[in-house]
Amino acid sequence: MQSEIKMIGTMTSIRFYLPDEEGDITGMAFCLAYRDAKNAKNNKELCTCVGSMLCSVVPGFKSSVEQALNEIGIKPSFVSLPSHLAHHTTTPHHISIPSLDWPSILVMFGYCILLLFKLDFNDASFISNCICELQAKVRWDPNTKLDGIPFDVTQENAISTMLGSPELCETVKKFLMDNSNHANSQIRNVCEYLNSILTSKSKSLV
Repeated sequence: MQSEIKMIGTMTSIRFYLPDEEGDITGMAFCLAYRDAKNAKNNKELCTCVGSMLCSVVPGFKSSVEQALNEIGIKPSFVSLPSHLAHHTTTPHHISIPSLDWPSILVMFGYCILLLFKLDFNDASFISNCICELQAKVRWDPNTKLDGIPFDVTQENAISTMLGSPELCETVKKFLMDNSNHANSQIRNVCEYLNSILTSKSKSLV
């Protein structure tokens, strides 16, 4: 289940995990995309994995993410999970899937959203503080196995430059605004926090 890459004309086809239409309570799509992002061999694969992570939490991002990937020469090869595993007998049963609980997924989701926007990634303390704030917002268990900052500065800049298209960023901003009063307190807190960070950034550029 490693990210599959092959050339199709001038487009690169890369495996893109999505949750099943009826939902994925296991978080399998996100966890596999997270694993592959950590092991990405190049920026195109990295951006595809991050796009998959975003869409695994908010399937409504799919159209904007796919468009952003197309613009940098990537054709996502969509794989629905967990149904894909049940229908493909060639998939090894011992596949290594990171175990991330919902709070950890929300923290990484928030981190990936921040990467879409051209923030000051050279300020390591800023991103680190954002992750700590996100952990507090979702009542994250410190005993959970989760990397502090998954990507280095070069990777963060690549995600911002290559995946952070104006269309995707606008889609994300609208989602954050629409869900800042979400009934689920964890989702609401994450959206409120991210919205405040991006609003502050916009004001600082005026």
